[in-house]
Amino acid sequence: MTVGLAIAGGCTALPGTEVGSSPSDPGARVPPVAYSPVMSGARTFRPVEPKGWEDLNRQVAPKGN
Repeated sequence: MTVGLAIAGGCTALPGTEVGSSPSDPGARVPPVAYSPVMSGARTFRPVEPKGWEDLNRQVAPKGN
């Protein structure tokens, strides 16, 4: 009998956990659709001429007092 109750207890319906409107509600509010190009924000990584090491060292060196 205990085994039967344990099995039957697993068949009960769980309480709903929905937050907000139901996905099946046709009147639900949704955010507007906006177009965003796939390449927006992409940077080009084409080869460039190398900078002189003196200039690069000055850019990364600690600032003096």
